[in-house]
Amino acid sequence: MRRWIQSGTWAFIMGGFGFYLLLTSGGMMNEPGFERYVAVTNEPVETAVSPAAAPDFSLQDLQGETIKLSDLRGKTVVVNFWTTWCPPCHEEIPELEAFYSEYVKENPDVVLLGVNLSNEDHGEESVKHFVKANLMSFPILLDSDGETQKNYQILTIPTTYIVNKEGGIIKKIMGPVTKEELIQLVEP
Repeated sequence: MRRWIQSGTWAFIMGGFGFYLLLTSGGMMNEPGFERYVAVTNEPVETAVSPAAAPDFSLQDLQGETIKLSDLRGKTVVVNFWTTWCPPCHEEIPELEAFYSEYVKENPDVVLLGVNLSNEDHGEESVKHFVKANLMSFPILLDSDGETQKNYQILTIPTTYIVNKEGGIIKKIMGPVTKEELIQLVEP
């Protein structure tokens, strides 16, 4: 019995080490198409996205109103995924707020939606307090079950999607965005 346990432990350790080597030295991590993701990033990374239809969602805002993405067809929609505990998300709040107050309010064919990943955050009351403390006036939606996060494959926060008037994704940006970047992306 003791010999079997020692052999099993040895096999487990060597197997894990072999898998580690496969992933890190000439194995999968160097293969085209294999991407490493970081949970939070300070550097924006733009990725090419095919103009596929944006997954529809129906989420409640902080006032309890339901907003459905497909109801916004005919408008360009900026969808920003964030949490209260994410430092890069904090960094981009003033930029999002400036984009909303200086551009979106003047252009009724553009919508900004902040989607809080509530299933990974500290609860709705905490989000409400955070939004108030940071003077966020744009609509904040709550992804309380994580379904929207899953459908949009959010692995890095913040992540911003630009959805065109036909409901297709035209850009995905991982990392903080600026007001100027957003204006360039939504201008006709």
